[in-house]
Amino acid sequence: MALIGKIRKRGGIITIIIGIALAAFVLGDFWRKSNKGNKQSNAGEVLGDKITRVEFEKKVAQQEEMSKQQTGKEMSAAEKYKLEDDTWKQLVRDIVLGKEYDDLGLAVSPDELWDLVQGKEPHQYILQNFSDPQTGKFNPEAVRNFLKTLDQREEKTPGTKAQWLYLEDQIKADRIYNKYVNLIKGGYYIPKAMAKQNYIEQNQKAVLRFFVDKYSNIPDTKVTVTPEDLQAYYDKHKHEYEITEASRDIEYVTFDIVPSAADLKKANTDITRIYSEFTPLDTSNIMTYVNKTSDDKYDSTYYKKEKMPAPFDSTIFKSKVGDVIGPLFNDYTYSIAKVMAFEMRPDSMKASHILISYAGAMRAAETITRTKEKAKKMADSLLLVIKKNPKLFDTLAKSVSDDEVAKKKMGDLDWFTDVDAGGKMISSFTNACAVGKVGDVKVVETDFGFHIIKVTGKKKLFRKVQLAVITKKTEPSKETTDDIYNTASAFAGENTTMDQFNTSVPKKKLTKKSAPDLKPMTNNIPGLDAPREIVRWVFDEATKKGDVSKVFDLQTCYVVAYLKEIREKGIPPLEQIKTQIEPFAKVEKKAEMIIKKITAMKTAGISIETLAVKDSSKVDTLDHLTFSSYSLPGFGPEPKIIGNIFTMKPGTMSEPLKGNIGVYVVYLDRYVDAPVTKDYKQTITQLLQSFSNQSYEVYPALEKNAKVVDNRWMFY
Repeated sequence: MALIGKIRKRGGIITIIIGIALAAFVLGDFWRKSNKGNKQSNAGEVLGDKITRVEFEKKVAQQEEMSKQQTGKEMSAAEKYKLEDDTWKQLVRDIVLGKEYDDLGLAVSPDELWDLVQGKEPHQYILQNFSDPQTGKFNPEAVRNFLKTLDQREEKTPGTKAQWLYLEDQIKADRIYNKYVNLIKGGYYIPKAMAKQNYIEQNQKAVLRFFVDKYSNIPDTKVTVTPEDLQAYYDKHKHEYEITEASRDIEYVTFDIVPSAADLKKANTDITRIYSEFTPLDTSNIMTYVNKTSDDKYDSTYYKKEKMPAPFDSTIFKSKVGDVIGPLFNDYTYSIAKVMAFEMRPDSMKASHILISYAGAMRAAETITRTKEKAKKMADSLLLVIKKNPKLFDTLAKSVSDDEVAKKKMGDLDWFTDVDAGGKMISSFTNACAVGKVGDVKVVETDFGFHIIKVTGKKKLFRKVQLAVITKKTEPSKETTDDIYNTASAFAGENTTMDQFNTSVPKKKLTKKSAPDLKPMTNNIPGLDAPREIVRWVFDEATKKGDVSKVFDLQTCYVVAYLKEIREKGIPPLEQIKTQIEPFAKVEKKAEMIIKKITAMKTAGISIETLAVKDSSKVDTLDHLTFSSYSLPGFGPEPKIIGNIFTMKPGTMSEPLKGNIGVYVVYLDRYVDAPVTKDYKQTITQLLQSFSNQSYEVYPALEKNAKVVDNRWMFY
């Protein structure tokens, strides 16, 4: 009752406190959401300028459309991701370098661009795009014709003008960057005093004796590193461990989405039915049945024994036409094959052809207007003419063929491979050549039109088999998928901490996997398809070290992960790199021990040979060491030791010097002066070349100072 009374007396104050706490909670949550929303509206920031998500996605869409026009196909998820990343890098580069160009007043004028496109010395991109693929010779008239007909080309093939403008932009970007780099190179100046000093550093030689007491002489077990030692080493060297990009480590388990016993039983029933339907089919119905039933389309390839498609092997060559092999089961897939034919075929053959194309045929030129019927009639007529006078083939191939490349070689296609050897020719064309004899002339139809083919060569023949193959992959049912998800979900729900996760993994007989050093834009975790959702989770500001994730659905498996380590950009805390620096801290302790030992043995007037004997070390000699050297012969990189040597006076012994592999003691006998010269032109040329070769470092330095903020991980 007394307590209630006190609360009543102070009720007003408590109400105010509760109100403030609630306001802080609500406003804090509001600001967190507001800030996160602001970040997500921007793809990033460069030099203080924000790149909106809309702006970035527009550029990605432009690049994707251009790629589609060039290749004629949609991009895969991996290809699109790479395109997004390349677009971002190019956008950042354009902004960073654009500021430099503006500050310096650099530009490419219209007259300059015209000269790069149509002048006497066109840009390399023009040379690449308008040179004859056969001869490699540049055709300036082709450029002029292209530009004159650009509007007409755009009407027939939308996007042509955009591709040309993109090419122009690339030419301008390359030209202006070369101007920028040449300005930097032109700004280098080597004073004579600097050239002279460099000449001395390269040519003055030190003659010396030395010994080294290696750190490996002291076992690690004899050295104890205290927390104070670690802290001291960290304070001195922490800048060497600076992290340039944030990263995360995760550990995870997968629950593979695979067929259950019930799914396999059903699949076995289905394949038994397919086998009974497939076996009696005659040749005329095989292709239709395979295309309707199989996961893979009918393939007319002929295979040698050693090239049989999995899971079949060379025992098929003991079969006869019409035999059915299978069903075979491998990797959750059933396969059945029917032997269609055996033939003696070469791995490679040679032919010439005359192509008679028609309007609408694959890759037919815009100038071709003949119909398919007229093309067939023309091809048959040419065949009759050639059979009467075979010598006319070359003349006709050069004059009437619609294959612009082959006609320059009188129709010659050179050697090409059979389909099972990775052949690039269309199968009907290859088959006609494979079964024909050398010298045969025939008409064959393909998607390109009608070909009058002359077989001109064949390599050794091999017995090959043609198969009609049905493949059926066993897929997990919805019930199976749901059961696997429920198992994964139960694991995630029961193990919400890192310790629980690690304890439960062996009990559940699961296999724990690791994915270290994930970056914000990581798009690949070995064994996992499309893991971006996991990467976004680990970099979310709400995800803390030790947190266990929800269940991630990656199509082929469910994943539950925990965040093992967080590394932010900048200097890492000591605790995070303790295991990395401990070996180096031990070396520091060993160096102290060796220096103390040698110092105690060193007495006035003692020779380096006597001191080496006391230290159980061996004296080595050098007579050609220069200041510009980086390594001590036989001992590896020791720049600090070399630097110390060239501060010594001749006839003196150094104090114990801490090096990379041990503690050195050096006796400098003398210096051999560099040959006297007054001509430092060669040295100046070398220095200028050295500086010029480092011009590639200009952009990385500019980007580092541009304070680039990359928020793409939030929505990609």
